[in-house]
Amino acid sequence: MKIGVIIPIKKMSNSKQRLSTILRKDQRIELSKCMFEDICEVLINSRYFSEILVVSPENYVQKYTKTTKINYLKENNENGVNSAVELGNKYFINKDFDATIVIPADIPLLNINILKKLISNILDHEIIISPSINKNGTNILFRRPPDIIKTSYDEDSYYNHLNNVKKKNLKYYIIENESLMLDLDCPQDLKTIYKKLKSSRTKKVIEKFGLEIL
Repeated sequence: MKIGVIIPIKKMSNSKQRLSTILRKDQRIELSKCMFEDICEVLINSRYFSEILVVSPENYVQKYTKTTKINYLKENNENGVNSAVELGNKYFINKDFDATIVIPADIPLLNINILKKLISNILDHEIIISPSINKNGTNILFRRPPDIIKTSYDEDSYYNHLNNVKKKNLKYYIIENESLMLDLDCPQDLKTIYKKLKSSRTKKVIEKFGLEIL
């Protein structure tokens, strides 16, 4: 099965605004870069996916992908997650991919074992979803085929996607695992995630900024 990964990334200068109470802008950018590179490394090493695509207006991302096995699709304007994901989805549909999976760049606990569990369920399900820890967002969205349901990364996106799945009576699977559900978004996430992180760029940068003691 040909599965394409979509990683939507906004301008890193605009990222992680909720961490602005504890991190300067340059520190938030560095943290975002570390999380992104850690995610990419896990995805590449897993070898589960036919192609990994980053959709972003961010120049740093374009430079990074030139040195990796990751492709880049430039988003001319930052029009939100829905727009970026749809660009990626259309890219893979035009290449006759069987499925796509949206993976954010701020879930630093992502690992090979949880990807293996996810992949083990794709043949029996048309949709696989992992909600964010508070269940108001969608952290993982697998779709087979890519356009089987509408992209709905708006408010309460997890329930938006789930309602669309149920309306169509699709075969779906929900993964509730902290490796997928915990995103690093605000100060209170740092302590929880740091304790669970193995050696990584993200863990090192948290220590560099002295945030592990929060």
